[in-house]
Amino acid sequence: MISVILPALDEEPATIETLAVLVEGVAEGVLRDCILVSTAPSEMYENYADAAGCAFTVEPGPYDALIKKGAERIRSDWSLVITPGLVPSGDWLTELADWMADKPKQSDAAIIPYHTRQGWLARLNALAINLQTTITGKPYALQGYVVATALLRQPNLPRLRLTRLDAKMVDRRVGRRP
Repeated sequence: MISVILPALDEEPATIETLAVLVEGVAEGVLRDCILVSTAPSEMYENYADAAGCAFTVEPGPYDALIKKGAERIRSDWSLVITPGLVPSGDWLTELADWMADKPKQSDAAIIPYHTRQGWLARLNALAINLQTTITGKPYALQGYVVATALLRQPNLPRLRLTRLDAKMVDRRVGRRP
């Protein structure tokens, strides 16, 4: 099973949409638990996490520090990292379960590609984000990705052998574009 880490740099009301989709993953038996990590105390995030049965913690620092804090607290060998306000769509749970059934190695990772419908410039940016991941072997913050939890606890994420899941990560964040 997979644990979920939600690293939050800013308060995002659309986080409730992310959490709602994750509940389905828990019900299906694909996801185990969830932790929402914020840079500052947030009553909104505490309420969202409580309502979704998700743990909440605070870690001041950059995005990578939030992920490391989440990785310290979860119990699964594999972690799904999703930026709050992004929502996986399509048949992502089946794709994720199938990928896990193939018994990935620790150097493997699966990404849910970033997708936008905000005009041609935003779509071009989404294409660049997804291409950057392919070139560098490292996931980007606007993509959901599954990786071995032990790798998230290391100082730097190594180059990974990436599998692209047949799903999309849709941006529901208010007024933000990559």
